[in-house]
Amino acid sequence: MTRRSFSDDALWGDAGDAAEALDPRSLLEGLTEPQRRAVVQRGGPLLVVAGAGSGKTRVLTRRIAHLLATGDARAHEIMAITFTNKAADEMRRRVADLVGASATNMWVSTFHSACLRMLRAHAEVLGYQRGFTIYDAGDAESAVERIMKELNLDTKRLSPRSVAAAISAAKNEMLTAERYADAVRGDDPAHRRVAEIYRLYEARLKLANAMDFDDLLLNAVAMLRRDPQVLAGYQQRFRYLLVDEFQDTNGVQNELVMLLATQHRNLCVVGDSDQSIYRFRAADVRNILQFEQRFPDADVIMLEQNFRSTQTILDAANAVIAQNASRHAKNLFTDHGPGERIRLYRAGDEYDEGRWIATELRRARTEAGLEWNQMAVFYRTNAQSRVLEEEMLRAGVPYRVISGMRFYDRKEIKTALAYARLIVNPRDEASARRVINEPKRGVGEAAQAKLGVYAAENALSFAEAAPYAGAAGLSAKALAGAQRFAFVMDELRALANDLTPREMIDAIVRETGMGDALRAENSDEAFSRLENLGELASAAAQYDTLLDFVERMALVADSDQLDGGAGAISMMTMHVAKGLEFPLVVMTGLEETIFPHRRALADDAELEEERRLCYVGLTRAMRHLVLTHAWSRTTWGQRTDALPSRFLQEIPAALVHDLSASLPTRRATFVADHEGFVGRASEFTAGKAFGTGSAPPVRSTGAENLGLRVGERVVHDRYGPGVVTTVDGTGSHARATVTFDEHGTKQLVLAMTPLRRAVGS
Repeated sequence: MTRRSFSDDALWGDAGDAAEALDPRSLLEGLTEPQRRAVVQRGGPLLVVAGAGSGKTRVLTRRIAHLLATGDARAHEIMAITFTNKAADEMRRRVADLVGASATNMWVSTFHSACLRMLRAHAEVLGYQRGFTIYDAGDAESAVERIMKELNLDTKRLSPRSVAAAISAAKNEMLTAERYADAVRGDDPAHRRVAEIYRLYEARLKLANAMDFDDLLLNAVAMLRRDPQVLAGYQQRFRYLLVDEFQDTNGVQNELVMLLATQHRNLCVVGDSDQSIYRFRAADVRNILQFEQRFPDADVIMLEQNFRSTQTILDAANAVIAQNASRHAKNLFTDHGPGERIRLYRAGDEYDEGRWIATELRRARTEAGLEWNQMAVFYRTNAQSRVLEEEMLRAGVPYRVISGMRFYDRKEIKTALAYARLIVNPRDEASARRVINEPKRGVGEAAQAKLGVYAAENALSFAEAAPYAGAAGLSAKALAGAQRFAFVMDELRALANDLTPREMIDAIVRETGMGDALRAENSDEAFSRLENLGELASAAAQYDTLLDFVERMALVADSDQLDGGAGAISMMTMHVAKGLEFPLVVMTGLEETIFPHRRALADDAELEEERRLCYVGLTRAMRHLVLTHAWSRTTWGQRTDALPSRFLQEIPAALVHDLSASLPTRRATFVADHEGFVGRASEFTAGKAFGTGSAPPVRSTGAENLGLRVGERVVHDRYGPGVVTTVDGTGSHARATVTFDEHGTKQLVLAMTPLRRAVGS
């Protein structure tokens, strides 16, 4: 019996499926020659390497419309896949504008939506009912947590979130529970525990007739592999398959595309290996790089003409990305002319950087006639936004944080500040209620309600009632959690008498278990939150007392965001910036360990990803591009030396207006006085160490070649004698932590630090 149960759609009919009368030649008007070739190509696989700003969406929509207008395909025979619902809606609208109502019958959707549609029609192939439930990330984490509790596993040592993330990563690599268990490395107990949880989690999902978000992809592939008739049905139906942003596909998505395209082989993928920046989400740049190996007969069309930026900006981006080995070589060009040179500012520290950027934005508004909403500030990590936000507020520059929260709105920051407020004011009920169960201590809403009643009846504050949780009638688990909370608060108040505000934030993160909980998650998001807490400690380092800090933070955190919306600059991470464009872009924090991030310095693949991220940031700018770095930056309240990013070194000096060269003497002295740069900062401020083909970078002190070991005594030209406590990295990236006898602990970039072994060491 032939199965044709695509029952959720009536797209097999021809009604409304043909394009309205349209001259195909009109669809080629206004296109460049490479764009035209991409639109009209027929007969086999097509790879369109679309550089930044090269009009790829226009090519995709015109190609679909041309297929319909020429009669080469009917709408129900076309599947177009994008990564976001917004992109899918935009593509569908643009095609409809070109060809009319015939576009209605196309499948234009995200990967997940397309897979869900197929699974709803054929769920029984995998033993599911068609009305299966879809678990979101929160549902999945809750299910994992319940399983872990049933197994009596310590959810503090191995967090449910980290386990759920590991299961998600496994599914993105097409590892079922069985295959994941088979991949257990030796006697790795953590891996074995995750494998067992994964097995039980999958069984629980099946019993509940549920799939999680990752299952939509994995199960769609499994369904197509298991039932040849279902696979053949979709292969016959979708004669033309188009995939946008192919460089962002993971292993499961790539396999789905290959399965669907096997029969007709009319597969068009559009993307740019230079813009693959989602490795942390399992995106695999090899999918696009190896497309020609998969399809040796594929046509390859390069879109290199950029319609967004000036040639100066493109030359800088070309020079940076050319350093990557894993890419499709291309050279972006434009008809927009050279434009102005890139402006570079070398700040003394992050505050100097933030103040200067606020001034620069005001200058651009006055001199270049730009509106606030035509300007954007990019940073590598969320933690960097704290100082930038404060300086924008101080300067009266309206801003909005795109696709993210303002620094003081983030959960981990609110939690740490609540602890600090409670230390200063034990009767602060709002803060006590916020943190009594953060991190999780088993003191839920019911237990908190009982504590609140007991406190009111006995004229106690909420926090003061915690030691009496037994009398308040709390259960054993909640009782233990409340008593633990009371003990921690007593410890923190005792420490507050002797520690600085910066040290108190450190103590809060350590003693409450916040830091351990985030480290146990072992995810990019958790590390980002730890960086945010480190930035909060840096903010605290500016104050003499914890009370001063808490009061100032209340004013800053509760400040109304200056006039947002269209009348504000946009602030965002460089990952968020992908797909956007602005007349003026400021890229901040161009320093080694910031950008590229410290986690990428020992991994070539990660370093190439960082360089691609830099390329994406550079190519968001249309007319004005501003780059900044700081000679020193504060981390966890400790000021450390900072090396200018290698990405700066890769930009030709002729493209750059180095503003530091013309700064007053006060500025040069300020830079030279920063840690580790005495006697050498002038080489940078004069611009001699900038750009390809220019003078070599700043001379090394040679300290990176000393072969220092933990425990050795050393001497710094400025800080005097001390002892090495950590050593990390090699060559120009070598760093050390040194505890000096009279100047405390410093983190140092050895190549930039006047350090030598102590006599007798």
